[in-house]
Amino acid sequence: MKRIIVSLALIVFSLVTFAQNTESGIITVEGKSTVKLVPEEISFTVNLSVKDSNYSRCADMAVEKLAKIKALFVENGIDEDLIKASSYSIREVQRHDPQLRKMVFDGYEANIPLTLKTQRDYEKNDLIFSIIKDNVESNFNLSFGLSEEQRNAVKEKLIDLAVQDARDKAEIITKSAGVKLGTIKSIQYGDQRTIARMNDRELLSSGSIAMKMQSESSITEVLSPDEIIMATNIIISWNL
Repeated sequence: MKRIIVSLALIVFSLVTFAQNTESGIITVEGKSTVKLVPEEISFTVNLSVKDSNYSRCADMAVEKLAKIKALFVENGIDEDLIKASSYSIREVQRHDPQLRKMVFDGYEANIPLTLKTQRDYEKNDLIFSIIKDNVESNFNLSFGLSEEQRNAVKEKLIDLAVQDARDKAEIITKSAGVKLGTIKSIQYGDQRTIARMNDRELLSSGSIAMKMQSESSITEVLSPDEIIMATNIIISWNL
């Protein structure tokens, strides 16, 4: 008799456990979203460099060159707050001596990347380019990017689309499985990120830009940046 009672107790316990597992079932789905944006920001970057055999003199020359170029922009009506120089480095330079058959000291080189970050509709973009092209003999890059305003504006849209994508997937799965989608159990959000950038038309040397400028009057018309794809993901779990 005791064996029968124990067996019945085990059966009841198993049924209760099964019911609890069924009630606590969850479905977890990842929602994804992408949005394409045409970059509004332009960065003109000039890599200033000077070289000298004396360390102190090299450092002073770099600062003087930077101050002179910044003054040139300001004198031509470029907003001073657009001009940024965020790093400054000096390194020892070596060269190979064929007679000694080894590397020998060849002075010091100071480098300061100077950047002017503007919007595509900034009326003095062409003037900035002309000043660089005509007065600065240094490596030069021009690139496009998303402004902070663009990133902030698209953030809410990315989240809305990702949540909807996750819900659509969850509803399709539960419908196919013959169960009902319950309340949300948890949400994990992945921050927005760039998954595709522009092609090589974005990063052009001053030489290639100059050739195109011969037939076009506006730097923003010559260069047409491709769209940048922003993406995010969100993981949502629902009770069943």
